[in-house]
Amino acid sequence: MTPDQCRAHLTRLEISQQGFARLIRVSPQTVRKWLRQREPLEIPRAVALLLPLLTPAKVRRLVAEREAAEAP
Repeated sequence: MTPDQCRAHLTRLEISQQGFARLIRVSPQTVRKWLRQREPLEIPRAVALLLPLLTPAKVRRLVAEREAAEAP
């Protein structure tokens, strides 16, 4: 998966880079490195397989579940 393809999936899923990083439990810096135009860090195969399977509704549900689990 290219950085442009990954960026397009995040746009389609209506989630920010930082929000996606929190969702998959990586640092925001890691996601930024995946999406760099010059010398991007290779996007892990698991992420490349996951992104096309997600829908905006699924992402919203996962984010809500994660936030509920982290709430005091």
